[in-house]
Order: sequence, then C-alpha cells, then structure tokens
Amino acid sequence: MKKINRIMEVDPWLIQSNTLEKEERRLQESLTSLGNGYMGMRGNFSEKYSGDHHQGTYIAGVWFPDKTRVGWWKNGYPEYFGKAINAMNFSGVSVFIDGEEVDLYTDTIKNFHIALDMQKGTLSYHYEKSGVAVSVERFLSIVHPELAVFSFRFKSLDGKAHTIRTES
Repeated sequence: MKKINRIMEVDPWLIQSNTLEKEERRLQESLTSLGNGYMGMRGNFSEKYSGDHHQGTYIAGVWFPDKTRVGWWKNGYPEYFGKAINAMNFSGVSVFIDGEEVDLYTDTIKNFHIALDMQKGTLSYHYEKSGVAVSVERFLSIVHPELAVFSFRFKSLDGKAHTIRTES
C-alpha cells in the first residue's frame, strides 16, 4: 500500500505549511486556492516562481465548450464539456531586493510559511531572503466580488537599509 505524503497541516479553519513544496507545488497551489463565488485563484505566488506550477485565475461563467472525444458514444453522455478559461494573471508582482529579482524557486528562502485561513478568507505566505522578511496576504471580497486585495510587507532583519522595488 502506498504511503500518503501529507504536505499541509490541517486544523478546523487553517490549511498551512512551513515547507515550500517545490516537488508538489501544483498540489500546494490547489490546496491554498481562494474564491468568492465570482472569481477564484489558485494559491500561486505573486512573485516570480520559475519552477513547475500552474497559474490559475478564473472568472465565474467564463468558459468554452470543448467537444467530447470518446471512442464510442454513451447514452446521456454530453456532446461537449464546459472548460474553464484561465483569466489574465493580475496577481503577478516582480519583487526586487537590493536590485535582485526574487525567484521563489531558485533563491535560498528561509522561514517559509503559507496559510489558507478559511474563517477570514485570506491566503498569506511569509519568507525571508537576503536579510529581509517578506509577508504577502491575498483577499477576494464577497461584498465587492470584483475586488481582489494584495498586501506586501517588507521588514529588514539585519539592521541594514535594503532597497525594495516592486513592479506590476
């Protein structure tokens, strides 16, 4: 029997991990997805991630009919499936620390933590790189369904003045 590898800790309201699962990134993105009934987003990083992942932002009702392809026809089988269309990635933000772009796949990242808080409806992640703590929080509003809010916070950990630049 194959052993199940649990990559996230689960409690009643939180799905969280202290490990950046590079080999299981697509699964981690699925488990940390956010949605508000109008749009949904996989738990992708806003920053650059050059490793294997699946970028996903979806708007309710936006899909295309894809003709069913089967070897033989079944009674009651649909003529087409509705496939979700990936919307534009508006969450992408290039983060530069002291002139160097952050790549969460190739960079040395310390003290990583990611959490989907299902009670508050937020996805947050935190990491440390080059003497800087970076905290990112994402929220999709239910009151204003077209509203997605992203918060980035930076804190020097080594007492030095660091140059932080973001581009979106």
